[in-house]
Amino acid sequence: MARGSEGATGSLGKPARVQAPERPRPVRAAPRRLPRFIEVSIQFLKDVRAEMNRVSWPDRQSVIASSVVVVFVLTVTALFLGGVDLVFAKLLEPILRSR
Repeated sequence: MARGSEGATGSLGKPARVQAPERPRPVRAAPRRLPRFIEVSIQFLKDVRAEMNRVSWPDRQSVIASSVVVVFVLTVTALFLGGVDLVFAKLLEPILRSR
């Protein structure tokens, strides 16, 4: 046998129990929180610090050796580009002077 819907009579002729409407719950004041971007920024800085603790830092000799290699490569590259610039300047000088 199917159950009755709201407002229908029960099997003994009594009206079916109608559920009372829910009362709105009182709004509690939320605990004071920092703005979202500040919370995100603080969490980011905590993560950065944790990650920096996991980094394996090079020793002094490795840093010096790498720096010497970088300076050497920069010097060679600068001399090469300067030479190419000089060659193009000498090749294009007669063409640009004729105008």
